[in-house]
Amino acid sequence: MLGRTMYALISLSDLENDFINPYDLTTRLNRFVAVEYGAQFVLTAALLFTGKWFLGVAQLLLTAFLLHSWSVRQHVVDATDVFRQLPLQKKRRLIMFGAFLFCFVMVTYRLIESIIHGLLTDEGRETAKKLFQDAAASLHHY
Repeated sequence: MLGRTMYALISLSDLENDFINPYDLTTRLNRFVAVEYGAQFVLTAALLFTGKWFLGVAQLLLTAFLLHSWSVRQHVVDATDVFRQLPLQKKRRLIMFGAFLFCFVMVTYRLIESIIHGLLTDEGRETAKKLFQDAAASLHHY
């Protein structure tokens, strides 16, 4: 969904710079609205049901934002009114991009943390601890 939001931002910038016409833009963006909303609901439910409360609540806020945009009919782009909607659509997509990027970074961090803690043995933990301490100590010389 991070890539999809970035694709939407690039498409909106292309329209702003007259690289594509409004009808092509609306075709590009409106084609995946239902998939985007469905994936968001599934992701939020999966995070909450598996007990990942911090990320689940963050995704729940984004889901509420998407439901609000659905209720005020801002979830699709109209080809006849796209130039007036352009600033609002870019702002909306930037908010979504920031939320998805935050969650991506958090998931990546937790994945790496789980790998480090789960796969190392006691001897490996001691070696890794010494390695990280030596690396941290060498940073003070710069």
